[in-house]
Amino acid sequence: MLNIILVGPPGSGKGTQAERMIQKYGFMSIALGALLRQQIAENGANKARIEEYINSGQLVPDDLSFQIVTELVQAKPSNASLLFDGFPRTIVQAIFLDDCLVSYHAKIDGVIFLDVPDVHLLKRLKHRATIEARPDDQDDHKIKARMHIYQQETLPILNYYQDQNKLYRVDGTEAIDEVTKAIETIIDRLKL
Repeated sequence: MLNIILVGPPGSGKGTQAERMIQKYGFMSIALGALLRQQIAENGANKARIEEYINSGQLVPDDLSFQIVTELVQAKPSNASLLFDGFPRTIVQAIFLDDCLVSYHAKIDGVIFLDVPDVHLLKRLKHRATIEARPDDQDDHKIKARMHIYQQETLPILNYYQDQNKLYRVDGTEAIDEVTKAIETIIDRLKL
């Protein structure tokens, strides 16, 4: 069992890389953003609340995130390896995740950070907006709000995991296949 967090700014390629890691290693995916968008598409009980936050570029409140993550961790088979994509995004969420996993005799084994400078991100998000028609990628104000939140709230988790010797940096500006190879090298080392 190997539990990995994939972290990076919006548009860094987390979703693409997460899909590749799931296919290669059989990870069970916990992709909070995708789960939240699914709740909206399926008119879930929290649709209006989730939409309000996502459409303004804000993070969904912790109580809702914690509920979703806890339900998924509880439901996982005991031998399943987890790949977290888009969670945790704050120190509070990182501490919650550590505590949640400990209660199921598990832990985070590695945190892979896709490092991409802001100048590349805006181009990628605009491109993704035309392909996927995601409302959170189509408006400059929303993109800037997401980037600001990322810098203020998510970047500090890098130090949290660095202090635990669990942080691995990958140059996210490389070609997609090169980024994949770099991540696979890290995961293969962690599996030993």
